[in-house]
Amino acid sequence: MNARNASDIARRLRLEVIEPLQTVFAGRDDLIELVALAVCAGENLLVVGPPGTAKSEIIAAFAERIGGRYFEYLLTRFTVPSEVFGPMDLEALRQGRVSTRTEGMLPDAELVFLDEVFNAGSAILNSLLGILNEGVFRRGQDVRHTSILSVLAASNRIPDDPSLEALKDRFSVRIEVEYLDDDGLGGLLDDGWRLEQARLRGAGSAAAPTASDRLD
Repeated sequence: MNARNASDIARRLRLEVIEPLQTVFAGRDDLIELVALAVCAGENLLVVGPPGTAKSEIIAAFAERIGGRYFEYLLTRFTVPSEVFGPMDLEALRQGRVSTRTEGMLPDAELVFLDEVFNAGSAILNSLLGILNEGVFRRGQDVRHTSILSVLAASNRIPDDPSLEALKDRFSVRIEVEYLDDDGLGGLLDDGWRLEQARLRGAGSAAAPTASDRLD
């Protein structure tokens, strides 16, 4: 990518993605900027904060605007690997090989969002660490290089469990978000009123633009 193309993508990212999201999500400018920075830099981002702080909504809205293959999942302690990485390939299994059908699942994505990432069990964690560290999916006899630009994750808190230290360390970019203060709530109401006025004027009916260029 030459300097001119990089400058054009950065300009479109700001005009078509960052600034519109900052208009919708009052008081979350820093988080939106950091999501964009992490994706452009190919880094993994961890967002820590209580429920109701728009963590998942912002990431989903960002992914929708930039386009591309997107995978998101809310992890619980009952989540099994097939829900995240895909089911076993039965035809390969009949031939004595352990393989995974990853179409539409995490290894096939370009942008990944894992909500409550620290709920990942050991079976998911083993494969996830390889993806976060090397961009490589390993499961059974499967060894595949992925096209993932960035893994974005959210959690209500960072647990003290030593077994999760390796997972935490894979997120080189981290941000903590809190509930909006009284001033922030006022800005939220002002932004909501402006959006409603725009909708009533017909401006809100236009399709949202997307940054279709790959961020690489």
